[in-house]
Amino acid sequence: MTEWPEIPEDVVAWFRSVFAEANRSACERLVNLPNIRETSLDDGLIEALIPDSAPTLLPSGAIVRMDTHNIGGLRRLGGPHWDLPFPRRWETADVAVLVFVYRGATLVARKIGLLQSKRLFPSNDDVDDDDEIGFLYGMNAFLRREEPQALGVLHRSYKFDASCAYGAILPGSDQVAAIERLNSEFGEAIYYLLYNPPALPMEIRYPLASRIRVEEVDIGCRVLPASTVHGALDGLGDGRRPTFSNLNVEQGWPLETWAADLLLTCKVGQPFDGSKDGQVRYFLERRSGPIGAALATSITLPE
Repeated sequence: MTEWPEIPEDVVAWFRSVFAEANRSACERLVNLPNIRETSLDDGLIEALIPDSAPTLLPSGAIVRMDTHNIGGLRRLGGPHWDLPFPRRWETADVAVLVFVYRGATLVARKIGLLQSKRLFPSNDDVDDDDEIGFLYGMNAFLRREEPQALGVLHRSYKFDASCAYGAILPGSDQVAAIERLNSEFGEAIYYLLYNPPALPMEIRYPLASRIRVEEVDIGCRVLPASTVHGALDGLGDGRRPTFSNLNVEQGWPLETWAADLLLTCKVGQPFDGSKDGQVRYFLERRSGPIGAALATSITLPE
């Protein structure tokens, strides 16, 4: 592998536009379903990228192509916590973004950035989580409905502001320790992707009068270094969850900035060669591994 090559500006702009649309789409999913689980937001993010995945010739002569792969939240694999000795599983990161750069048919550079996604909880903490019993028993929850239906399910208010917490980021957790260890061993590659509404404060009331359309994103999906997030956890103590305000999320990178202006130009993430293949395979090649979805971008530079 050689030094990271210069990426044409139209490639960076294309990448920025594609991820900006994914950001907007994820925000729209969140505000229409404010108690949606994190894994469904990951699914929506990947789905929003698929329409732009075909090989595309840009004015500079560069060709870009994206391949996506998503097997969903791996925290569901393994036995339930009450049924030992089945192991509990957690993901080190939810989404892997790989970049491969070619000159003609020759691969000249490659790198990886990993995103551990966490969603902002509304003030009432009403968020769907992975239901271990429901997952084990398949579609029973759809077939065996509670009667009569509680009006509270239909009439709710979801409020988001800077005091709301990222309910699945827990100080002292196994996941935080695993991220620290892997960033230390592999180099800083894992970042936090924080799903937020397009703006704060925001309130969504059920039932909806119509589908909410998101056009402008002021906050939305933000990316923070793991060191920033974990540094904020140090002052919280076990059991306390960091809030939007604790993490100073507005100072984080918009998803499209992290992907296009930083990862693509080799300012974040980790370049890798054959010496690190084993670690990258650990992330990506096993269904029981620590990554749920991957996006691989191939860039063929102009002659």
